[in-house]
Formats: sequence, C-alpha cells, structure tokens
Amino acid sequence: MTSVLPTMWLGSQNGSVFVHSAVSQWRRCLHSIQLKDSVLNIVHVQGRVVCALADGSIAIFRRGPDGQWDLSQYHTVALGLPHHSVRSLAAVYNKVWCGYKNRIHVVDPKTMVVLKSFDAHPRKESQVRQMTWAGDGVWVSIRLDSTLRMYNAHTYQHLQDVDIEPYVSKMLGTGKLGFSFVRITALLISSSRLWIGTGNGVIISVPLSESNAGPTTASKSSGSGPSGVRVFSEPSTAVVSPGSFIPYCSMAQAQLSFHGHRDAVKFFVSVPGSGGLSAATSVPQECPVIENVSGTDKPPSMLVMSGGEGYIDFRIVDDAEEAQDAATHLIVWQLMPPPLVSKCEASVR
Repeated sequence: MTSVLPTMWLGSQNGSVFVHSAVSQWRRCLHSIQLKDSVLNIVHVQGRVVCALADGSIAIFRRGPDGQWDLSQYHTVALGLPHHSVRSLAAVYNKVWCGYKNRIHVVDPKTMVVLKSFDAHPRKESQVRQMTWAGDGVWVSIRLDSTLRMYNAHTYQHLQDVDIEPYVSKMLGTGKLGFSFVRITALLISSSRLWIGTGNGVIISVPLSESNAGPTTASKSSGSGPSGVRVFSEPSTAVVSPGSFIPYCSMAQAQLSFHGHRDAVKFFVSVPGSGGLSAATSVPQECPVIENVSGTDKPPSMLVMSGGEGYIDFRIVDDAEEAQDAATHLIVWQLMPPPLVSKCEASVR
C-alpha cells in the first residue's frame, strides 16, 4: 500500500491493485487491475508507481496523456526467476531499489532499465526483506538476520553493519525473549532516527549521525566502535556532494521501548503530529529533521506508529504468552525537539 496524492494504492495477495481517493469518498474504487501474481510492495517515484510481484518481476504504471492513471497500460521488468519474489522496494532519490533473493536491483522507473545489481548478503538463499532510505544511505535488513547493513545510495558501497541482537539481549535478558532469536521485521527512518521492529515484538529507536568513526581504509572494520557495530569507509573514488548526509548509527545511542507487541512488528508509519503545534511551523535550525523530502519546512512534532499483534510491557511481563491482549494493536509515539518520546496506545479490533 502507498499514498500517491491524491490517491491511495492498495495491492492484494490475489494480484489485484485498487486505487482509491485519498481526499474523499475513500470507499469508492477509482481504478483496479488484475496482475499475474501477488502484490508485495508498492512505491511511488518520479510520477511512476512501481509494484513488487511474487513472480520475481515489478510492474510500472504511469499516467496517460490526460493526466489520469492508466492501469491498462503498464510495463513489467523481470528481475529473476518466477519462483522467487521481489520482497521489498525503496524509493531512493529518483530510482527504485528492489530486493530479490539476496540481491538488490536498482531500477530507473522512467527508462525501466536495471542500472545496477549487487549482493546484499553473500548467501544466495538469503532474502532482502526491508529497506529504508535517508540522505545518501540505504539501510537493508535480511530475512532471519539480526544485522542491518547500510549501502551508499550513489556508489552502492557497503558502509556499516549493525547487529541489534547483543543490545536486545542485554536490555531485556534472554528470559523475556524465550527461545526465539532476534530478527528484523520492520524498518523506518523518521525524525532523524532509525526505527527497528523485531520478530519478538521489540521496538528500537536509534539516532542517526553524520559522524563516521570508522577507519580510513576501505573494507577494514572498526575495532574501537560500539558493540555490535562495524563501520566501513567509502573508497577514495567515491563522489559525495557537499550537502550529502550518510545516516550512520550507533547502538550505544539506541533506545529500546519497553512497550512492544506480543508477536512480530508488522510495520511502521510516520505522520505529522499535533499536540498544540501547527503542522506549518518551521523546524528550529538547531534541531533539524532529516527526511527524504527537501526544500520544505517540517513540523516539529511527528507521530510514529507501529502495528502488530498484541501488546506487551516488557518491564512487567515475564513471559510473552502473558501478553495483555492478542488483538491487533497500534502503538504511537509523539516526537518533539528535543527528541522526547511519549507513548500512548490504541487497539484496533
């Protein structure tokens, strides 16, 4: 599902794509089409809508001569064999990063050409699951893996590894995690922070920094860096614009929320907040908000929501099976500069 103002695009498991108004009469379907396999992800970039399909391809839609979306005319790009899925998409500047098996394919949605392909993990049986982008860095998670990997958005160089498992085990102890291992199931960058959701229902927020504490030699990992973190420098041939920002993070600065879900964190979403603050208010210069949209003022308050099954307060629940409720829950945080986090809870039944 993705928002393409003034419309909302929804993809279904049976391959259907539905377009609804995001302004009014939301129940009314404006356009629909049946694709050849399940729709697993949708992104919008450069006036194109890209859908990831379970048959290893992507479908690219564009507007017709009248300015309206023409769902009957679309182009498909095969990224691999049909028995593997394109699991994730990320709009990075004016390109689309597509996760297929253990590889990332960078596609130009205008020319519909694959510009670059590279391995995000050395094991061919691995799968790229989530990607999120800020500045000149793209964070990538791998299925059944507790390590995040960051790549340069322009050079595709591997910049940093962050293993969250030691941090989660240290903060909560192995008792509250049971016999399950830590795996990453949701990612988001919002309000200059990397939000990480795990299969245990744990939610972590890590501030992003422009500082690279790693060594100067490429492919050498930092021995003095924070526990669970390896930083890689860019090669001397890399070209970085003066205003670029590499979203490095350190688990030494991470915050773990004791409010979590009984099962895996399914998704994150962020929206402008309120709390007496106008969405038109400019962000103070001493407290910049790093977002993917440039040239516009950002509201000083943002809401970050996580969705998942059940709710747990890890401070008082000794066993995940003793969760308060198995109903689907949203947990909402309000972030204001300086970044103070307050928590409220809403359940969806």
